Amino acid sequence: MKNKILFFVALVCVTFVFQACHDDESEPVVVPSQTGTMTDKDGNSYHWVRLGDLDWMAENLRAGTPFYEQMTADSSGYLVQYGTLEEAANMLNSYGNYYTYAQALENCPDGWRLPTDDDWKTLERTLGMKHVDDEGWRDGVADLLVQTAEGGTGLGLKYGGELCKWGYGSQTDSIVKPYRQEEFGLYWTATKDTTQEERVWYRRIMNGLNKVERRKMATFAHYLSVRYVRDAK
Repeated sequence: MKNKILFFVALVCVTFVFQACHDDESEPVVVPSQTGTMTDKDGNSYHWVRLGDLDWMAENLRAGTPFYEQMTADSSGYLVQYGTLEEAANMLNSYGNYYTYAQALENCPDGWRLPTDDDWKTLERTLGMKHVDDEGWRDGVADLLVQTAEGGTGLGLKYGGELCKWGYGSQTDSIVKPYRQEEFGLYWTATKDTTQEERVWYRRIMNGLNKVERRKMATFAHYLSVRYVRDAK
């Protein structure tokens, strides 16, 4: 009887240890192998983190003309409709600047690049995502993308929403407004869609959802957040 009890206790202990290991494996701890700082074209300084073979900016880009100072094509007024100037400045301070696809390419500092769709896939694989080639919302790793440097990836992606042409039904629509701040974070890739003109792959994260969206959007209608990347040196 005593031997049976000891065997049962040992079995329970082994099961507990296995389950603990299994739980740890389902929530991987990913930390950068190296960190540093980089500078944009305007002299602003940013942190970067090394994950796998890529160095990623750990803050949203702030370079270029602030979104709230950009003018319409005919210079008849400000491009973006927002609340007060103070609110707009606070938004830039919290989420970084917002860029068209062309502006995202133009503001890239030497030695860095706007990440391609494949660069994002490489990051997602490094963080443990399995179905990186799928289109739409894919399971996992969003929680890792928003982690700060305190024991996490240090990437710190933001839920900055976007600026978009209201309704974005046509390229002539000039009304641009902030949209879904604190709900979504949207980031450009450099990769154009080869099947549809003027469409580019992007990534979206949603507050409270541990999934990452991979889809295409029209370049004329959206101003998104930007991170740059480089090959690890």
